[in-house]
Amino acid sequence: MPEWQRNLYFLVIIQILVTGTFQIATPFLPFFVTELGVTDPRQLKAWAGILIGVNALFSGLLSPFWGNLADHYGRKPMLIRSAASIAIFTVLPAFVTSAYQLLICRILMGVFSGYSAAALAMAASSTPEKRLGFALGWLQTGQVIGLVMGPLIGGVLADIFPFRVVFMLAGLLAAAGAILAATMVREDFHPVNTTVAATREKSSPFGLLSWPRIIYIMFVVIFLSQFSTRGVEPLMPLYVKELAAGNVNFNTIVGIVVAVTGLAQVIAVTILGRQAHYWGYKRCLMACLAGSALLCLPQALVARVMPLIALRFLQGLFLGGLLPMANSLIGLFTSPEKRGRVYGLTQSAFFLGNFSGPLAGGFWAALFGLRSVFYVTTIILLLNLLWVWREIREPRTALT
Repeated sequence: MPEWQRNLYFLVIIQILVTGTFQIATPFLPFFVTELGVTDPRQLKAWAGILIGVNALFSGLLSPFWGNLADHYGRKPMLIRSAASIAIFTVLPAFVTSAYQLLICRILMGVFSGYSAAALAMAASSTPEKRLGFALGWLQTGQVIGLVMGPLIGGVLADIFPFRVVFMLAGLLAAAGAILAATMVREDFHPVNTTVAATREKSSPFGLLSWPRIIYIMFVVIFLSQFSTRGVEPLMPLYVKELAAGNVNFNTIVGIVVAVTGLAQVIAVTILGRQAHYWGYKRCLMACLAGSALLCLPQALVARVMPLIALRFLQGLFLGGLLPMANSLIGLFTSPEKRGRVYGLTQSAFFLGNFSGPLAGGFWAALFGLRSVFYVTTIILLLNLLWVWREIREPRTALT
């Protein structure tokens, strides 16, 4: 097996372990906050949004810093650092005594994360160009599997063990990832030499003004997609608890609700990855936005858990296509020599949406109730659909 392929498979395994650890507390985090003394319903909803969204904020702010270190010292050290850091800051919440201490742990987890960026950089730098799509597709699949398995494992463990024990067990997964990165991933690293002129050109604020208008349009599309869809997620445990009143295994049910959405997204990525070129990327993006909006609205009207699970699965089939279609359009409208910088800008939209969505959703639910968040999400998705329909044209061929 070629070394790049061997590395890729280990990177995917570590991606599953690290991403799963990162998400494992999602189903029971609001209930753990209750143990820490936050009992007021409004404050609890707000804390749920803050604790889940703050990771994305600091991940986005620090990603350029860790990327710069990876260029100077190698991607493998960044893989080890990220996995080990996530393990440490997953275990530490087992010993906190207040919600503010938990918040600090969540912030530090975001600050020292960045595994996905380092793994993508390593794969892109070592994989033959004709196999790059295969490699990055596998990494994305590993990330989605981690997003699916993390909440599911966390929900099941929380029904068996105390929350503090679950944090300790979760840390072992990321620790295993750090060990695999240190022992099984190989890198022949050569520092990147950049001239002063090239550095100034990349950092110049006027360089942003020369980019096509479509890039800024897609920035808005990605931000609105993440803002709306992520705004619901931190509230899902509280919503499931409301629907499953009296069920002692509601942590497992929360994990299932989150997991079926991720499973549907894997299915969507598999289908669209093969057919979007023939169907049209803009058409697929519009269909995903329309389906996500129409299947979000009835979730506010359900009275039991099973209809919610079914609706979350169906919506996941459309949610899974939002980012791949948006990123495909960005690549088709951008010349190859600018794609790195352009994707850096649109990745900021991704992280900004991941942070502000849960934060806004938590405060909105505290003011107007849980079900109202689904109505607002539907409206934002429909506005995003109108924005795509008016502002984006269907690309005919990729730029060369």
